[in-house]
Amino acid sequence: MSPATASERVERILSVLPWIVEEPGTTVQQVCDRFGMTERDLRADLDLLMYEVGIHPFTPDARVDAYVEDDGRIQIHLGDYFRRPLRLTPDEALVLYAAGQALLDRPDPDPVLARAVAKLAAVLGDGADDSVDVRLGDADPDVLDAVRRATDAGQRLRIDYYSFGRDERTEREVDPLRLSARDGHWYLRAWCHRAGGVREFRVDRIDTAVPTGDAVDDHPNVEQADVLDLSDGRPVALVVGAEDEWIVDAVPTESVTTDADGRIRVVLRVTAEPWLQRLLLRLGPTVEARDVDTGDDLRPLGATAARRVLRRYR
Repeated sequence: MSPATASERVERILSVLPWIVEEPGTTVQQVCDRFGMTERDLRADLDLLMYEVGIHPFTPDARVDAYVEDDGRIQIHLGDYFRRPLRLTPDEALVLYAAGQALLDRPDPDPVLARAVAKLAAVLGDGADDSVDVRLGDADPDVLDAVRRATDAGQRLRIDYYSFGRDERTEREVDPLRLSARDGHWYLRAWCHRAGGVREFRVDRIDTAVPTGDAVDDHPNVEQADVLDLSDGRPVALVVGAEDEWIVDAVPTESVTTDADGRIRVVLRVTAEPWLQRLLLRLGPTVEARDVDTGDDLRPLGATAARRVLRRYR
């Protein structure tokens, strides 16, 4: 199982901490059950809060005290600094408002979130409701709602999914783990029974999502923060010019280095050749591409994709 990334761990802590503060006397087991995490991870997060969270000069009023008592109850004491009302800049308020609006776009919105978004609208002033319109991808509203409900209820789904990487359509049964928004799209992280592991599905590529009537299986070795495992993919090295630096942020990479001439060398894992073909086609004829293990020149794959595109217009 892959460890949680730094950003996923921060997200987890920001979810757990307020709940513990609002539920004084809660136990380690209660927190683990509610948030689907292990005791080891919870204790590591509490240690991080205890020893690493605070502001200069790190006096008691500017720190977070977090510890577990002998009977398993968690005690958290926030310093005075963290109890002060939060003052948002207009930009910060707008970002939070937009994120909240995106999460409210569902048939049964969370009333607590709705009240928080309304308060942010008041901070932003008149016209906020009309000025901000958040739309994440082109996901079918019925599909998105079915995915949300199944994730909340712990129900298995049967989905008809188009895999962009493999350029194929498949039917799968999945156990939803987490629904999240990223880079303008909704993503479902789920245990895929067809693949036998955790996979991530872009919701706008799910044609249908129907509950099977079964509860999800217990996956004790899979955390909700589990990341997509690409370790079995083909290692590919790409060398691109500065004009194609976007690839560093656009795809998961294993390493990124810059040569003396300014060209960028990227090593990544590829699990589907059609996806690599399209990537090489987008990068153009100046890209260098080799299989790290065999040394084979992979640039002809881009030419293969180009010929396939041309045939569609003949």
